[in-house]
Order: sequence, then structure tokens, then C-alpha cells
Amino acid sequence: MNILMRFINLLKIVLQEVDKAKSIFSLLKKDIKMRIVLQKTLQIGEIRKECKRYNIKNIHQIALEYHKQKELQLKEKTLCYEMLTKSGSDACGVMQHHSTKEEQEMIIWSINHYLGLNRDSRVIESSKRAIEVYGTGCGTSAISGGHNSLHKELEERISKLFQKEDTVLFSTGYSANVGAISAIAKGKNNLLIVDRESHASILDGCKLAGCRCIPFKHNLIEDLEKKIKRYGSKYDNILVIVESVYSMSGEYAPLKEIVRLREQYQFLFYVDEAHAFGICGKDGGGRCQELGLSDSVDFIMTTLSKSTASLGGVISAKKEFITLVQSQANAYMFQASLSPSDTATALTALDIIRDDKSIVKRLWKNTNYFRLKLKELGFNIGEGKSPIIPIYVGDVEILLAMGRDMSAQGIFSTAITYPAVHHSEVRFRFIVNASHTIEHIDKTLSVLELLGKKYGLLEKERLLI
Repeated sequence: MNILMRFINLLKIVLQEVDKAKSIFSLLKKDIKMRIVLQKTLQIGEIRKECKRYNIKNIHQIALEYHKQKELQLKEKTLCYEMLTKSGSDACGVMQHHSTKEEQEMIIWSINHYLGLNRDSRVIESSKRAIEVYGTGCGTSAISGGHNSLHKELEERISKLFQKEDTVLFSTGYSANVGAISAIAKGKNNLLIVDRESHASILDGCKLAGCRCIPFKHNLIEDLEKKIKRYGSKYDNILVIVESVYSMSGEYAPLKEIVRLREQYQFLFYVDEAHAFGICGKDGGGRCQELGLSDSVDFIMTTLSKSTASLGGVISAKKEFITLVQSQANAYMFQASLSPSDTATALTALDIIRDDKSIVKRLWKNTNYFRLKLKELGFNIGEGKSPIIPIYVGDVEILLAMGRDMSAQGIFSTAITYPAVHHSEVRFRFIVNASHTIEHIDKTLSVLELLGKKYGLLEKERLLI
């Protein structure tokens, strides 16, 4: 009996060791498989997902996987972070690969300075004068005395341009969206309904609001109305948020249709005009002003870092709404004020936009020409009309390889990958500005045509396959 018990106990120990060996082998196999996966070029948003898939939980180990991927992309010359403009933002110039120090003259299609005013001598001179009078920085937030007369002048100018009672000035466009949305919709009794393709700053503001946030299908009015009907009666307030021009596709939001819904369902309406401000509407007042909808939009937001070649963000609305934002937005109360030089830059840029219509006309001439030629070649550029022109690729490996080939031939554009866009919608984003010349566009088109044929992206080439 004792011998039998000993045998049974020994068998248990052996089986336990076998289980341990199997577990170790399984983990080792998983680790090897993970190493193979993470040695491939991945979209940045996939790395954490892969870490989770292979049970990597330690933050330091996760950080190492990100860094390994960065090193791999540096080796393959597909990491845009490392590309520097030697002389600052412009339509073209020398770009340097920071790690290798390689330099190359390039046509640059990634800068949001639609009107090229960051290079205008009048803008530069006003920035210098502001530094001489007000110093380089404000040193504190607006509520602690960080604002000067330039800030108030800018707020008043933008209120008039947006046809609103008052405006609050933030230090960046990102903080304007995060601060204002989290302040306006604070509390569980409110509902946010947001276009699915809204900017990350909008989505982060929604998260901080602490209320329910529901996305609706991009630019689909029927889905927006469906969400309002289904969820609206459960909440005290509904805030619908869209961008007038979407940053990843260049598509216009259906503002008129949403305003008609607002008249029926009585929700608050928030429009981000970042990519329309300065280039649409009278004197650059944006799409809401251009369409005569300013009175029907409760909150108009924009950034100063694009058409006005500066930095900062603004929210324009009724006076009581602006007071609410000033009182509740941490991004306003606890962030240092916009610098005097940036404020002066925006003011002078607004003067130029008002007084010199030729710059905006040149931008739209470039935009329409580039769009037309890309369509004629057979590229899929979507349904947009703005100076943001995507070229849809749909395959990340082709996207990264084509981006490397473009750079080698003196064309720089940003490759947009997950999580900024869905896996199947990866694309290049070409941002046109008034400083681009027809020669710049034609050279870019010739390179794109060759690469479009090489990678099978042209409609006429696809039909022959």
C-alpha cells in the first residue's frame, strides 16, 4: 500500500513538472512568435495592442517594444518624426534626417500654414515689435494677470469675425477643445454626440467631461438623428460636435443639415473651424460664416496655428457661455497665456487676410489644380474640396514603401496610419498652401504618377490588372 501511495505521489510530481514544462514551452513559443511580429514594421497604434495580445504588461517592457519599433523604422527611413526642416516651415526647403544627418531639398506637403504667412515680412515685423514692447512670455495664466491689451484686441477681433458676443483665448487649439468641451459638458446628466472622425483634442475633451459620449457615422445625418432620438430624452443637455473641415480627409461637414436638426431637437451645436478659419468666408470667418449659420451654432472653435501662422486656440459664443468656459476649463485657468509675439502674429495675419484677397485666391487656385490633376491620373482622393488632399492607399506596407520612395525623389508628405485612421484607410495627406507654385505641384504630380504605377494605385492601372 505504501509503495502504491509513493508511486501515486511520484506520478503527481512528474505530471506537475510536465505541466510546468508545457507552460514554459508555451510562453517561450509565444515570446518567439511575438518577437517575429514586433520585428516587422507596425503602425504605431498596433504596438500596445500586440503587447496586450502577448501578455506584456510591464510599462518598461512596453516602452522597449515601442523603442525597438522606432529603431526599425529609423533603419528603414519610414519614421517621419526624425525629419526636420532646417530653416523652419515652408512650402519647400532643406530637410534633415536627424539620426543620419542626411540632408535633401524637398517640396513639403505637411505644413498647415495654408497662406504661408509665417514667412510674410509684415507678420515677422509685428512679432518683433511685440517682443520689444511686451517681452517674450506672459509668465502666468489669464486669470492671474497673464493677458495684455493684445490678447483682448485679438479676442474682440475674432468675436466680430465669428459674429459672436465674446471669445476666450487659449494657448493652443488642442487645449481649447479639451478645455472648452470638458467645461461645457461636465457632469453625468449631459450627452455628447460626436462625428466619428473628429480630432483627438475633441475626443480627449469628451473623455474629461465625465459624461456619456456617442459617436455617429462620419457626415451621416441619418445616423446623427437616430442617435439623438434614441438617447436624447435620457439627458438634460445634448452637445453635438463636428469639424467644419475634417483634418484627415479634407471633407466638409453637412452644417446646414445639422442646423435643421438643431431646430427640431434643440441641442447645443459646437463646430471646430480649425481648417476653414482664414480661408473660407468673408475675411476668413470660416464655413459657418460663409454659409450664414453663425447664429445657429452655439460654439465656434478655431486654432491660430494654421492660416494665421501663429499658435493658440479660441472659443467664441454667447457671453454667458464664455464665462462658463473661463470658470470651468482647467486648460484655461491653469495654463500660461499665449505669448505676446504669437498674439501679434495672429492680429497682423488677420489684417492681411482682410486686406489682400490675392493670397487666399492663390491657395484655392493651387488646391483646385492639384485636385483636378490627381483625379485625372486616377488616384483615389475621396470627396473633399479643401486644401487637405488625401491619397488613399489602403495598405500600410505600400504606404511606408511609397513614402520612402517619395522622399528619395524630393517629395515630403505625411503617411497617416492607425490609430489616426482605420487600417483599411491609411493614406498620404497633402496640405496645399499659397506658397506652393505650379512648378512644385507639377513636379510632385510627375513623381506621384511614377509611384502610382509602381504600386498599382492609379484607377486606370487597376483596371488593367
